[in-house]
Amino acid sequence: MRADTLKGRAVVTLADATRIGRIDDVLFDATFRDVLGFRVKAGAFRRAEALPRASVQAIGADAITIAEHAAVNTPERFAELEGAQTLSGITHTRVVTEGGALLGSVEAVELDDTAEHVVGYTLDAPLFDRLRGRARQVRAEDVSRVADVMIVPEAVAERLYGAGA
Repeated sequence: MRADTLKGRAVVTLADATRIGRIDDVLFDATFRDVLGFRVKAGAFRRAEALPRASVQAIGADAITIAEHAAVNTPERFAELEGAQTLSGITHTRVVTEGGALLGSVEAVELDDTAEHVVGYTLDAPLFDRLRGRARQVRAEDVSRVADVMIVPEAVAERLYGAGA
C-alpha cells in the first residue's frame, strides 16, 4: 500500500466507538524503513497529536482502530517517536547512485500490508511511462543511506534502466 493513502483515514477507538480524528501524516524512523506512528489531527484548528504504530489495533480501508483514546497524545509523550521523519520529508528526495547518477525523485513510499515496514520507493516518471504502467521502484533494502539524498548502489540503475545505464 502507498503510505499517502493512509492520510485522511479516520482514527476510531474500539472502547467507545469514537472517531477522534484523522491521519495527517505518517511517521518513519530516520532511515525511512519502518513506520513508527502517525500524526493525528482532530480538527482544523487543533494541534496534531501522535499515535505510535504499536498502539494501532488494525488498519482498515476506511479507518485505523485503536484500543482507547489514551493511545493518542502529544508527540513528546512517546519516546519511540523522537526523531521521527514525516512522509513529506521523504517525498521528492532525489535518488542518486553511489557513482553520482541521478535516478529520479521519490514520488511515493510503498508499505507492506500491515503498514509497519517500507518495502520500496516509487520514483517519479514521465507521464508516458506512468500511463503505460512503467513505474520505477527502488526496493527499501537497496538503499544504503538517506539524508538530503537517497543513495543506492549502481546495480539499482542497471535494474531500472538496463545494462547501459
